[in-house]
Amino acid sequence: MATLTIKTQDGSDAGNFDLSPSVFEVEPNAVVVREVYNAYMANQRQGTHATKSRGEVRGGGAKPWKQKGTGRARQGSIRSVQWRGGCIAHGPQPRKYTQKINKKKKQLAYRSLLSAKLGNNEIVGLDAIQFQAPRTKDVEQMLGALNAGEGKVLIVTQEPNTTLLRASANLNNVKVQVVNAFSIFDLLVCDRLIITRDALQSLQERLA
Repeated sequence: MATLTIKTQDGSDAGNFDLSPSVFEVEPNAVVVREVYNAYMANQRQGTHATKSRGEVRGGGAKPWKQKGTGRARQGSIRSVQWRGGCIAHGPQPRKYTQKINKKKKQLAYRSLLSAKLGNNEIVGLDAIQFQAPRTKDVEQMLGALNAGEGKVLIVTQEPNTTLLRASANLNNVKVQVVNAFSIFDLLVCDRLIITRDALQSLQERLA
């Protein structure tokens, strides 16, 4: 059974955490990860795009000129697709892009990424995160103590931490999420996952 060293905010050791082999020691399945990722990205689309058809464009009710005798091509409306200001042929219409992924596939994708990150030493366990005031400098010092100052960092907590959220708002490479809200995208793009002890326990119980 693998273990994860739990750190404090200043980088010192605060014990070990036993990791479940069924969550952190599985063979990564890249196909399932890609499928779950594609479904997540598709579900973020609003699908509100719309263009007007010939019947929806205002104007164009009268025939621009008579059918024959002018020497020009016949036209029935100035709102046809070939006219400036006319309709759009076969343009996008509102639709849903929702894709459904079953629970087992989603959990396997999370297990795969967590196992890969553990194997690459990209997971940092924290005993707790406590700041007296929302200062960006404190977050930078904590990341430096944990050797996580470079690359994209995902910080996962058990409960919403307003102070931490405000303190990290000015750091473009840091994202803060609660354990039941971070997505497969957040986990995939981050270079370092920092997770508190109670959040790690909750995540392990959910995926085991």
